[in-house]
Amino acid sequence: MQSQHEACLAIVHDIEARSVAIADRGAAVEITLMLARLTGILRIHLALEDEILYPALRNASDPVIAQTAERYWQEMGGLADAFLNFVDRWKRADRLLAEADCFRSESALVFAALAERIAREHGEIYPMAERLRAARAA
Repeated sequence: MQSQHEACLAIVHDIEARSVAIADRGAAVEITLMLARLTGILRIHLALEDEILYPALRNASDPVIAQTAERYWQEMGGLADAFLNFVDRWKRADRLLAEADCFRSESALVFAALAERIAREHGEIYPMAERLRAARAA
């Protein structure tokens, strides 16, 4: 799952770099394709989290792990919805080209929230999952 995070952040970086100057329709199409690729990776990632990671953590006997996982799981719904709304708004190259400044502003907010979430999961959720896995293996 961490490699999916890295892939997402790499795509986000590429989108940010390419959106600095969206000169023509071809450049806008390129960004929409990257958004589609990012969405695909995130859908798979979220499905894995929803079906495997978070249920295991939310059902942990350690109340700190269970409560933290529940909080993260609840928060993710809002971020996922915001991201999907963002992608739906910007899935057309002509709109992206016509409103490039607006795209840059919105993408900065959405991508910052995504990066923050990834950092928090790496800092808190994944270490808890590893502790839980190690405890079960012992």
